[in-house]
Amino acid sequence: MATLECRLIHASVACYAIHNGKLDPANPDLQALGLQSGTTPTVFINGPDHINAGFVAETWDNWVVLAIRGTLPPFTGDFWAWVRDWLQDFEAGPTDWIVNGRHFGRVETGFATALHSIWPQVMAALGRIDLSRKQGILITGHSKGAAMTFLAASLLKSQMPHVLVENCCFAAPLTCDAHFRDNYNALGLRPFSVRYQNEYDLVPYLPWWPSLALLAHAEQRDRGATQQLASANWPAAGNNLYVPMGILRYIGPGCAIEYGDKAERDAWDAMKYALEHLEFSRIAAAHSADGRYLHCVCQAGTCATE
Repeated sequence: MATLECRLIHASVACYAIHNGKLDPANPDLQALGLQSGTTPTVFINGPDHINAGFVAETWDNWVVLAIRGTLPPFTGDFWAWVRDWLQDFEAGPTDWIVNGRHFGRVETGFATALHSIWPQVMAALGRIDLSRKQGILITGHSKGAAMTFLAASLLKSQMPHVLVENCCFAAPLTCDAHFRDNYNALGLRPFSVRYQNEYDLVPYLPWWPSLALLAHAEQRDRGATQQLASANWPAAGNNLYVPMGILRYIGPGCAIEYGDKAERDAWDAMKYALEHLEFSRIAAAHSADGRYLHCVCQAGTCATE
Protein backbone atom coordinates (compact mmCIF):
# COMPACT_ATOMS: atom_id res chain seq x y z
CA MET A 1 0.00 0.00 0.00
CA ALA A 2 1.29 3.47 -0.89
CA THR A 3 2.51 5.64 1.96
CA LEU A 4 0.58 8.76 2.87
CA GLU A 5 3.46 10.89 1.55
CA CYS A 6 3.31 9.10 -1.80
CA ARG A 7 -0.40 9.77 -2.00
CA LEU A 8 0.18 13.45 -1.25
CA ILE A 9 2.75 13.94 -4.01
CA HIS A 10 0.22 12.33 -6.34
CA ALA A 11 -2.35 14.85 -5.11
CA SER A 12 0.09 17.69 -5.82
CA VAL A 13 0.64 16.37 -9.35
CA ALA A 14 -3.12 16.01 -9.85
CA CYS A 15 -3.52 19.75 -9.24
CA TYR A 16 -1.73 20.41 -12.53
CA ALA A 17 -4.50 18.52 -14.33
CA ILE A 18 -7.15 21.07 -13.26
CA HIS A 19 -8.54 22.73 -16.40
CA ASN A 20 -11.46 25.13 -16.64
CA GLY A 21 -12.21 24.58 -12.98
CA LYS A 22 -12.56 20.82 -13.35
CA LEU A 23 -10.52 17.76 -12.44
CA ASP A 24 -11.33 14.47 -14.14
CA PRO A 25 -12.37 11.94 -11.43
CA ALA A 26 -10.51 9.29 -13.44
CA ASN A 27 -7.22 11.21 -13.27
CA PRO A 28 -4.64 8.58 -12.22
CA ASP A 29 -2.88 10.87 -9.74
CA LEU A 30 -6.19 11.76 -8.11
CA GLN A 31 -7.06 8.08 -7.93
CA ALA A 32 -3.68 7.40 -6.31
CA LEU A 33 -4.64 9.76 -3.48
CA GLY A 34 -7.37 7.31 -2.48
CA LEU A 35 -10.72 9.07 -2.34
CA GLN A 36 -13.45 8.12 0.08
CA SER A 37 -16.10 6.10 -1.73
CA GLY A 38 -18.97 8.22 -2.97
CA THR A 39 -17.11 11.54 -2.71
CA THR A 40 -15.68 13.84 -5.34
CA PRO A 41 -13.12 16.62 -4.80
CA THR A 42 -14.22 20.21 -4.60
CA VAL A 43 -12.08 22.15 -7.08
CA PHE A 44 -11.34 25.84 -6.58
CA ILE A 45 -9.82 28.36 -9.00
CA ASN A 46 -9.16 32.11 -8.98
CA GLY A 47 -6.68 34.76 -10.03
CA PRO A 48 -5.64 35.99 -13.49
CA ASP A 49 -6.29 33.23 -16.03
CA HIS A 50 -7.29 31.02 -13.07
CA ILE A 51 -3.64 30.44 -12.19
CA ASN A 52 -4.47 29.81 -8.52
CA ALA A 53 -6.12 26.44 -8.09
CA GLY A 54 -6.41 23.27 -6.09
CA PHE A 55 -8.94 20.97 -4.47
CA VAL A 56 -10.34 19.67 -1.20
CA ALA A 57 -10.93 15.92 -0.99
CA GLU A 58 -11.91 13.26 1.53
CA THR A 59 -9.86 10.05 1.63
CA TRP A 60 -10.72 6.44 2.35
CA ASP A 61 -8.71 6.58 5.61
CA ASN A 62 -10.67 9.57 6.90
CA TRP A 63 -8.38 12.49 6.14
CA VAL A 64 -9.35 15.75 4.49
CA VAL A 65 -6.74 16.79 1.91
CA LEU A 66 -6.21 20.38 0.82
CA ALA A 67 -4.00 20.32 -2.30
CA ILE A 68 -2.76 23.60 -3.79
CA ARG A 69 -1.40 23.91 -7.31
CA GLY A 70 1.89 25.45 -8.34
CA THR A 71 1.93 27.64 -11.43
CA LEU A 72 5.41 27.28 -12.89
CA PRO A 73 5.77 26.92 -16.65
CA PRO A 74 7.17 23.68 -18.11
CA PHE A 75 10.78 23.15 -17.08
CA THR A 76 12.18 23.02 -20.59
CA GLY A 77 13.85 25.45 -22.92
CA ASP A 78 15.84 28.51 -21.81
CA PHE A 79 17.13 27.99 -18.27
CA TRP A 80 17.76 31.68 -17.64
CA ALA A 81 14.32 32.67 -18.90
CA TRP A 82 12.95 30.27 -16.30
CA VAL A 83 15.10 31.88 -13.59
CA ARG A 84 14.00 35.37 -14.67
CA ASP A 85 10.35 34.30 -14.41
CA TRP A 86 10.94 33.21 -10.84
CA LEU A 87 12.84 36.34 -9.88
CA GLN A 88 10.06 38.48 -11.34
CA ASP A 89 7.56 36.64 -9.14
CA PHE A 90 9.44 37.92 -6.09
CA GLU A 91 9.76 41.56 -7.15
CA ALA A 92 6.73 42.63 -5.11
CA GLY A 93 8.65 41.96 -1.89
CA PRO A 94 7.22 41.05 1.51
CA THR A 95 3.83 41.92 2.96
CA ASP A 96 2.27 41.67 6.41
CA TRP A 97 0.47 38.41 7.19
CA ILE A 98 -2.50 38.79 9.52
CA VAL A 99 -3.94 35.86 11.47
CA ASN A 100 -6.98 36.31 13.71
CA GLY A 101 -6.53 40.06 13.57
CA ARG A 102 -2.90 40.13 14.70
CA HIS A 103 0.37 40.57 12.87
CA PHE A 104 1.83 37.10 12.30
CA GLY A 105 4.93 38.01 10.30
CA ARG A 106 6.04 39.00 6.81
CA VAL A 107 5.53 36.78 3.77
CA GLU A 108 6.18 36.95 0.04
CA THR A 109 3.45 39.11 -1.50
CA GLY A 110 2.74 36.95 -4.53
CA PHE A 111 2.09 33.86 -2.42
CA ALA A 112 -0.07 35.83 0.02
CA THR A 113 -2.17 37.30 -2.77
CA ALA A 114 -2.59 33.89 -4.39
CA LEU A 115 -3.76 32.23 -1.18
CA HIS A 116 -6.18 35.03 -0.32
CA SER A 117 -7.72 34.69 -3.78
CA ILE A 118 -8.76 31.07 -3.18
CA TRP A 119 -9.30 31.12 0.59
CA PRO A 120 -13.08 31.79 0.62
CA GLN A 121 -13.55 28.79 -1.67
CA VAL A 122 -11.29 26.62 0.49
CA MET A 123 -13.19 27.49 3.65
CA ALA A 124 -16.53 26.91 1.94
CA ALA A 125 -15.37 23.44 0.85
CA LEU A 126 -14.12 22.60 4.34
CA GLY A 127 -17.33 23.93 5.85
CA ARG A 128 -19.32 21.25 4.04
CA ILE A 129 -17.32 18.49 5.79
CA ASP A 130 -17.86 17.30 9.35
CA LEU A 131 -14.27 17.67 10.52
CA SER A 132 -15.10 16.19 13.94
CA ARG A 133 -15.37 12.81 12.22
CA LYS A 134 -12.03 13.14 10.42
CA GLN A 135 -8.45 12.40 11.48
CA GLY A 136 -7.51 15.93 10.48
CA ILE A 137 -6.53 18.10 7.53
CA LEU A 138 -3.52 17.29 5.35
CA ILE A 139 -2.19 20.22 3.32
CA THR A 140 0.02 19.58 0.32
CA GLY A 141 1.37 21.28 -2.77
CA HIS A 142 4.35 21.55 -5.08
CA SER A 143 6.46 24.63 -5.87
CA LYS A 144 4.34 27.76 -5.48
CA GLY A 145 1.62 25.53 -4.08
CA ALA A 146 4.09 24.30 -1.46
CA ALA A 147 4.88 27.88 -0.43
CA MET A 148 1.16 28.51 0.06
CA THR A 149 0.76 25.47 2.32
CA PHE A 150 2.51 27.24 5.19
CA LEU A 151 0.21 30.23 4.88
CA ALA A 152 -2.82 27.94 4.73
CA ALA A 153 -1.68 25.98 7.79
CA SER A 154 -1.28 29.18 9.82
CA LEU A 155 -4.86 30.21 9.06
CA LEU A 156 -6.42 26.79 9.58
CA LYS A 157 -4.69 26.03 12.88
CA SER A 158 -5.51 29.48 14.24
CA GLN A 159 -9.16 29.16 13.26
CA MET A 160 -9.48 25.48 14.20
CA PRO A 161 -7.14 24.90 17.16
CA HIS A 162 -8.67 21.53 18.01
CA VAL A 163 -8.29 20.11 14.49
CA LEU A 164 -5.07 18.27 13.61
CA VAL A 165 -3.41 20.17 10.76
CA GLU A 166 -0.45 18.56 8.98
CA ASN A 167 1.61 19.89 6.10
CA CYS A 168 3.62 17.71 3.72
CA CYS A 169 4.83 19.70 0.72
CA PHE A 170 7.34 19.43 -2.11
CA ALA A 171 9.89 21.89 -3.60
CA ALA A 172 8.80 24.84 -1.47
CA PRO A 173 10.50 28.17 -2.22
CA LEU A 174 11.34 30.47 0.67
CA THR A 175 8.11 32.05 1.82
CA CYS A 176 8.11 33.66 5.25
CA ASP A 177 10.27 35.65 7.64
CA ALA A 178 11.55 34.56 11.05
CA HIS A 179 8.66 36.26 12.85
CA PHE A 180 6.17 34.19 10.85
CA ARG A 181 8.21 31.04 11.52
CA ASP A 182 8.23 31.70 15.27
CA ASN A 183 4.47 32.23 15.38
CA TYR A 184 3.91 29.20 13.15
CA ASN A 185 6.00 27.05 15.48
CA ALA A 186 4.18 28.46 18.51
CA LEU A 187 0.95 27.06 17.08
CA GLY A 188 2.55 23.63 17.35
CA LEU A 189 2.76 23.19 13.58
CA ARG A 190 6.49 22.54 13.10
CA PRO A 191 6.47 18.84 14.14
CA PHE A 192 3.69 18.31 11.61
CA SER A 193 5.25 20.28 8.74
CA VAL A 194 7.61 18.49 6.34
CA ARG A 195 9.08 19.83 3.13
CA TYR A 196 10.72 17.52 0.63
CA GLN A 197 13.60 18.95 -1.41
CA ASN A 198 15.09 17.16 -4.39
CA GLU A 199 18.79 17.05 -5.19
CA TYR A 200 19.73 19.95 -7.55
CA ASP A 201 16.38 21.72 -7.16
CA LEU A 202 17.04 25.47 -7.26
CA VAL A 203 13.57 26.70 -6.26
CA PRO A 204 13.90 25.95 -2.50
CA TYR A 205 16.71 28.53 -2.45
CA LEU A 206 14.82 31.31 -4.22
CA PRO A 207 14.52 34.26 -3.99
CA TRP A 208 17.65 35.02 -1.99
CA TRP A 209 20.27 34.87 -4.75
CA PRO A 210 20.66 38.33 -6.34
CA SER A 211 23.64 36.90 -8.23
CA LEU A 212 21.17 34.85 -10.26
CA ALA A 213 19.43 38.03 -11.38
CA LEU A 214 22.75 39.50 -12.50
CA LEU A 215 23.62 36.35 -14.41
CA ALA A 216 20.22 36.22 -16.05
CA HIS A 217 20.52 39.79 -17.27
CA ALA A 218 24.07 39.15 -18.47
CA GLU A 219 22.92 36.10 -20.40
CA GLN A 220 20.13 38.11 -21.98
CA ARG A 221 22.64 40.69 -23.21
CA ASP A 222 25.11 38.15 -24.55
CA ARG A 223 23.89 34.62 -25.16
CA GLY A 224 27.32 33.64 -26.37
CA ALA A 225 29.00 34.48 -23.09
CA THR A 226 29.93 31.65 -20.75
CA GLN A 227 28.14 31.98 -17.43
CA GLN A 228 30.26 31.41 -14.38
CA LEU A 229 29.17 31.25 -10.76
CA ALA A 230 31.85 32.17 -8.23
CA SER A 231 31.07 30.96 -4.73
CA ALA A 232 32.79 34.02 -3.27
CA ASN A 233 30.17 36.24 -4.94
CA TRP A 234 27.17 34.43 -3.50
CA PRO A 235 25.39 36.28 -0.70
CA ALA A 236 25.29 34.64 2.69
CA ALA A 237 22.06 32.88 3.62
CA GLY A 238 21.82 35.13 6.67
CA ASN A 239 21.26 38.13 4.39
CA ASN A 240 17.90 36.79 3.28
CA LEU A 241 14.63 38.04 4.75
CA TYR A 242 12.93 34.69 4.15
CA VAL A 243 13.68 31.54 6.13
CA PRO A 244 13.02 27.85 5.43
CA MET A 245 9.97 26.38 7.14
CA GLY A 246 9.18 23.02 8.67
CA ILE A 247 11.35 19.92 8.75
CA LEU A 248 13.55 19.17 5.75
CA ARG A 249 13.52 15.79 4.04
CA TYR A 250 16.26 15.95 1.40
CA ILE A 251 16.07 13.50 -1.49
CA GLY A 252 19.69 12.67 -2.11
CA PRO A 253 21.55 10.26 -4.43
CA GLY A 254 19.81 6.96 -4.97
CA CYS A 255 16.55 8.37 -3.55
CA ALA A 256 17.99 8.26 -0.03
CA ILE A 257 15.99 10.50 2.31
CA GLU A 258 18.29 12.57 4.52
CA TYR A 259 17.45 14.51 7.68
CA GLY A 260 18.74 17.32 9.87
CA ASP A 261 22.01 19.20 9.47
CA LYS A 262 23.45 16.61 7.10
CA ALA A 263 20.49 17.07 4.78
CA GLU A 264 20.96 20.86 4.80
CA ARG A 265 24.68 20.57 4.04
CA ASP A 266 24.31 17.94 1.33
CA ALA A 267 21.48 19.81 -0.39
CA TRP A 268 23.53 23.02 -0.46
CA ASP A 269 26.70 21.29 -1.66
CA ALA A 270 24.82 19.59 -4.50
CA MET A 271 23.25 22.89 -5.54
CA LYS A 272 26.59 24.70 -5.62
CA TYR A 273 28.16 21.89 -7.63
CA ALA A 274 25.39 21.94 -10.24
CA LEU A 275 25.59 25.71 -10.67
CA GLU A 276 29.37 25.84 -10.77
CA HIS A 277 29.36 23.18 -13.47
CA LEU A 278 26.54 24.86 -15.42
CA GLU A 279 24.29 21.80 -15.22
CA PHE A 280 21.18 23.81 -16.04
CA SER A 281 19.15 21.00 -17.59
CA ARG A 282 19.66 18.90 -14.48
CA ILE A 283 18.60 21.81 -12.25
CA ALA A 284 15.44 22.44 -14.25
CA ALA A 285 14.53 18.74 -14.37
CA ALA A 286 15.02 18.42 -10.62
CA HIS A 287 12.01 20.63 -9.91
CA SER A 288 9.40 18.59 -11.76
CA ALA A 289 6.64 17.25 -9.49
CA ASP A 290 6.09 14.08 -11.48
CA GLY A 291 9.80 13.34 -11.88
CA ARG A 292 12.13 12.43 -9.07
CA TYR A 293 9.88 13.92 -6.39
CA LEU A 294 7.14 11.44 -7.18
CA HIS A 295 9.46 8.52 -7.91
CA CYS A 296 11.65 8.84 -4.83
CA VAL A 297 8.97 9.80 -2.33
CA CYS A 298 6.81 6.88 -3.41
CA GLN A 299 9.82 4.58 -3.27
CA ALA A 300 11.21 5.50 0.12
CA GLY A 301 9.89 8.66 1.72
CA THR A 302 8.09 9.20 5.00
CA CYS A 303 6.95 12.38 6.68
CA ALA A 304 7.99 11.17 10.12
CA THR A 305 8.70 13.93 12.62
CA GLU A 306 12.01 14.56 14.32
